[in-house]
Amino acid sequence: MKLLAIVGTNAPFSYNRFLANFIAKRYSDQADIEVKEIDQLKPFCRTDEPDAVTKQWIKDVKNADGVIFTTPEYDHAVPSSLKSAMEWLGAHAGSNAMKMKPAAVVGTSYGAQGASRAQEDAREILHSPDMSANVLPGNEVLIGRAANNFDKETGDLTNETYIKQLDSMMANFIKFVEQANK
Repeated sequence: MKLLAIVGTNAPFSYNRFLANFIAKRYSDQADIEVKEIDQLKPFCRTDEPDAVTKQWIKDVKNADGVIFTTPEYDHAVPSSLKSAMEWLGAHAGSNAMKMKPAAVVGTSYGAQGASRAQEDAREILHSPDMSANVLPGNEVLIGRAANNFDKETGDLTNETYIKQLDSMMANFIKFVEQANK
């Protein structure tokens, strides 16, 4: 099973990059999980053709069995770079890469709510008619106070409560992907 863990920001430092890498490392015995950056993607414009980097992004998502989006929260929403990256995957962009693609959303933020609004924003985008993704229901992992819950040297998530929540979500997502790809 091939999964992508998307770093949902173009920021040079991000706890969501730590989260994506932690997911890839911790669950490597259950799936081939590649961490995918969005920092080199061209901003979405409906009238522009995708460049080579963006074409590869679309191809990688199309070829994945499932996609895990890790998102920070900026002003109660996903970062503009993540929104733009997601827009390249929709039917309106001609790629239709997310149609019925199994997807999960997780996130971490500096605040106590753990990117809750951004995660909801990402799910709404993925459910939109132009995306029509197959989003894992009922599995929220809201990692608040990111600076206190990740080891800054290793990037590992250190909070056992959040790790257990992530373990449960990933077990459910792997089953979800298996069922969707039968």
